[in-house]
Amino acid sequence: MSQDFGRHGVEKLLLGILVGGAIVVAAATFPGLALGLKPFIIKRNQNVERMSLRAALKRLRERRLIDVVAKNGRIFLMVTEKGKKRFREFEFEHMQLPLPSRWDKQWSVILFDIPEAHKAARDALRQKLNALGCLQFHKSVFVHPAPCEDEIDFVAELFHVRPFVTVVRASSLGHQEHRAYKYFAPQLPKYSL
Repeated sequence: MSQDFGRHGVEKLLLGILVGGAIVVAAATFPGLALGLKPFIIKRNQNVERMSLRAALKRLRERRLIDVVAKNGRIFLMVTEKGKKRFREFEFEHMQLPLPSRWDKQWSVILFDIPEAHKAARDALRQKLNALGCLQFHKSVFVHPAPCEDEIDFVAELFHVRPFVTVVRASSLGHQEHRAYKYFAPQLPKYSL
């Protein structure tokens, strides 16, 4: 997110902090919650105005994405299951596949055979792989030079097609490997390991 944040940026930041675990806060009032979260926000080197933080907390609570819970005389700020889902959507929207500074000359090969009953998810997966900068090598085969199994698993899980998607690392793409080199040449390091 950009430094000016905006409404969704503050919400994403707060959900990201809370996905890591519940936070003990000093008071159950919204001003107290905002002040209680400041150290966590500063730790992430972010600068958020108190008013936008309070407004974001209020929105998140109204939408039942976070909850304030009293346990053993302490007050906790926690993310709900609905909040966790929304955070995953934020991650999905801003996901990238950065190339490593040193390429190991291994390709991530993304293979899928998604049944026709899941055509919409299959098309959405293709669009997302293109958006992530993957090369469509064949109809249901994409390649990328970065290790990306976790990211692809995450995307496939969100589209509910995880059982139909496989990611393998390969040192060669066969006689058409030149296509991948040409596609990724401007981004790949010029040296070998």
